[in-house]
Amino acid sequence: MSETLTDSEVAGLSAKTVAHVVHYRRKTYVTRPSEGYALLKRVRTLLKDGTTDLVPLVHRDGFVWLAIGPGIPIAVDEIETDAGHSEKHTLKRLGLEE
Repeated sequence: MSETLTDSEVAGLSAKTVAHVVHYRRKTYVTRPSEGYALLKRVRTLLKDGTTDLVPLVHRDGFVWLAIGPGIPIAVDEIETDAGHSEKHTLKRLGLEE
């Protein structure tokens, strides 16, 4: 027997990425999705090609160049809106909004 979800329940299931957290070496960088997705696209290309290059990253504390390549560990977490809170609340908690 299948359950039918109400419109509000379906709307509650949608997830929106509001930030990315980049874990690089022993540092963590918090960035907006536009910069995070640009980094992921460049990382994907470099790893696919097996090459290493410097990639720029704009983050909440400024700007940094990251050396990206096959032997350099990097992880990127997608951060969604906090449950029961607005997008603005989540961005403020992450230091991306004032």
